[in-house]
Amino acid sequence: MIETLWVWGLRALWASLPWSAGWLLGDALDGASDAFATTAAAGAWTAWAVGLTALLVPHTASLTAVRMLAPGALAAACWAAAHAGASAAAVVGLACTAAAAIGAMSPLLGARFIDATSYGHERRLALRAPAAVLVGALAPTWALTVGGMAAGPLLWAAGHWVLGPLLSVAGWLIAIAGMRALHSLARRWLVYVPAGLVLHDRIALAEPTLFRRPMIASLGPALAGSDARDLTLGAAGLVFELRLAEPVAVTPARSGGTAEKVSALLVAPVRPAAVLAEARKRRIPTIAE
Repeated sequence: MIETLWVWGLRALWASLPWSAGWLLGDALDGASDAFATTAAAGAWTAWAVGLTALLVPHTASLTAVRMLAPGALAAACWAAAHAGASAAAVVGLACTAAAAIGAMSPLLGARFIDATSYGHERRLALRAPAAVLVGALAPTWALTVGGMAAGPLLWAAGHWVLGPLLSVAGWLIAIAGMRALHSLARRWLVYVPAGLVLHDRIALAEPTLFRRPMIASLGPALAGSDARDLTLGAAGLVFELRLAEPVAVTPARSGGTAEKVSALLVAPVRPAAVLAEARKRRIPTIAE
């Protein structure tokens, strides 16, 4: 229920942006050349329409789109506020775009959009992003992706007839690679299926791996100093240990295709309580039991 309310609240907030933040962007573009203002306005309307469509169609691809565009709206509002100066429009625009960015990054939105791609009796639950990605790679990748799409057309509209077209081509090539990298973060799941539990994480594993229910000894918070195979990639937060009744072959992503036998492994779910609740519902033993 709370996930549904969160999603509808974010949809309403995003739908309001042309009025809550549009005035701010308009003030900042006042005085710019007609070509630049028209291009910037067209880009803003396109981003808004794509974002609204993505919010109305829950999917992992939609989640990636929203999580790219919402911080972009906040960045545009910050730029506009810096150029337009302090005003009531600046306060409202910054507040609304900041709220949209926070809402887009919420685990509640992620849970709803990721599980929307489930089939039949599946239940998909997100895994936390690797620490190295969050600390070092996420912001630059996002900036190159969004900047790659916007920089070329804006420079072209500003009269840079050589640099603009070159950056339009190069920027979109960079943006496509960036979108693929960002989308991989939305495709890291624990998947409950009728047969057991699947670990779907192409960053950590070469291919999704099924752990059948009879082979699962327990699932729950890991103890300090656990000897389980660590597949969290340094993700922060509560770490879960999946302990098996007998060793199972898994193929780590960076092993060159070489499988290894594991009797226990570590993962970092975004919503630990939901993982445990679903495990109990599907008669998978938890550590508390």
